[in-house]
Amino acid sequence: MSKIQESKNFKETSTICFFNYDLGFGGTEKVIVSLANYFSLLGRKVTILTLSDRNDFTAFLQPEIKIVSLKVDKIKRVLPKLISFIVRIFSPKTKLLFVEHCNISMQFQNRSYLFKLFQKISISLFYKFADHVIAVSIGVKEDLLSMNVKNDKIQVIYNPVITKPLKEENISNLAIKNWTKSKHKKLIAVGEFKAQKNFLNLVKAIYFAKCSLNLDLSLLILGDGEQMSYISSQITKMDLEENIFLAGWVNDPLPYYNLADLFVLSSDYEGFGVVIVEAMSCGLNIVSTDCKSGPSEILMNGDLGTLCKVNDPESLANAIMHALKHPFDKDTLVRRAEDFSEKKIGKLYEEIII
Repeated sequence: MSKIQESKNFKETSTICFFNYDLGFGGTEKVIVSLANYFSLLGRKVTILTLSDRNDFTAFLQPEIKIVSLKVDKIKRVLPKLISFIVRIFSPKTKLLFVEHCNISMQFQNRSYLFKLFQKISISLFYKFADHVIAVSIGVKEDLLSMNVKNDKIQVIYNPVITKPLKEENISNLAIKNWTKSKHKKLIAVGEFKAQKNFLNLVKAIYFAKCSLNLDLSLLILGDGEQMSYISSQITKMDLEENIFLAGWVNDPLPYYNLADLFVLSSDYEGFGVVIVEAMSCGLNIVSTDCKSGPSEILMNGDLGTLCKVNDPESLANAIMHALKHPFDKDTLVRRAEDFSEKKIGKLYEEIII
């Protein structure tokens, strides 16, 4: 969850504050940077407040944007440093927006009953202080409603997506180099190696495609995380070293979409799916699990991409084969990506902030 704080006298003071844990590369952080730049270019005074001092976007932020880090490594240590900000946040002169990027029910589905109960009560209580609660997809809104957030508080505004490369491609990375040399159809996936992204489902799908569909593919995965070594071991176990390449994290995946034939998202759930729009902005066809939230909304319920069952390697493999045989028009995909431009989404935020 990120927050946007704005003075009600917007035109006079033009002050906006974004609050997030840090500015490490990620979907939520990209959204904050995108909106911060948008408002800064309009002449607003913009501050980004973080708990950690990690900032991977220094080169991409407008120089006028002020970054304030509380430099704490544990949440329990943050309250004393937040007191002055909390006073300002709950001031009658301040408009408070909560931006929810996650499907909370799915994200914490394996936690205890008591945890879920406390979470639901906390959300129901504290979200009352917000002037608006922004859900980044209809699916996220429905999830918030199940958490007893009032319907009249919630507004769906999709995430703005940066569609201009921030970095040039670097094919000196051995995995990327080997992937580009492959004669097979090239697939690309991007994300953190964690349970939600379910890269094991994707690895199994590539195995099924190879062994059961007689379809040799070359998959590049950009990202890192706690499950990366496990996924690597599964690739070796299935004898897929010539089919799947793990390149580690890159700061900007956009340049690599232009080298691929297909983008694949294998997640169990997504609040939105920034990487899907990034890929579409390059005219790249999409295969995604039908997460019942952001991805299916972006792809217009399958009218602009191929959807498949969640956590079903066979369904995913067949969707990949279908998408390669029946690609969507690139110009149509690019136009759809423009619906999530910084300018269009920024204006929607500006309308509710003023």
